[in-house]
Amino acid sequence: MSSLPFSVTLLAIITVLIFLGLGQRILDNMRLTDSAAIVILLLMIAGHFLPSISLSPYFAVNLGGFIPLGVVIYLLVTTSRLEQRRAGLVSVLAALSIILSDRLLPIQPGLLDPIFSGGIFAGLLATFLGRSRRSAFIAGLLGVFLVDVFNVLQLRFEGIEEQITIGGGGLFSSMVISAFLAVIIAEVIGEIREKIQLGGDHDD
Repeated sequence: MSSLPFSVTLLAIITVLIFLGLGQRILDNMRLTDSAAIVILLLMIAGHFLPSISLSPYFAVNLGGFIPLGVVIYLLVTTSRLEQRRAGLVSVLAALSIILSDRLLPIQPGLLDPIFSGGIFAGLLATFLGRSRRSAFIAGLLGVFLVDVFNVLQLRFEGIEEQITIGGGGLFSSMVISAFLAVIIAEVIGEIREKIQLGGDHDD
């Protein structure tokens, strides 16, 4: 029996930590309750085990890759219009950043691993465009998904004859890792900013 991928193990660990009451500050910053966070994480774990469905001789859809999209929709409809626009902008910019970095940077192992680049771009963009952890999480998921859709369409336009799967491959793992890395980056930068501001207030 093959071992579970790192992304599923990561989700399980985070679920347990939230259940134990840890990470409350991050959840507050994302405007999520413990129960909502646990449900989201359990759905994402379940998504890993869903199959792919063939839509035509040319296209197939991996259902597991679409579970995070449901999470994105929930996070968007339960927030303000301003946050929705911000999250959408950050997601598009993160996707463009991933695509450009893949094409402009030399292909060298460890230079900017695609598994982590989505989270890095989403976390930095969400921080500097509004200091939003929720936008960081959404962009980490949605930005990577948009890149996958772009790559699938590009392959089709190039005339690839074989069946192409949307949401397949390592997309699920990339989306999960990207989302949580983005939140961690936004949280760390936010903490540093707060400490700098507090230090300045004490000096005054």
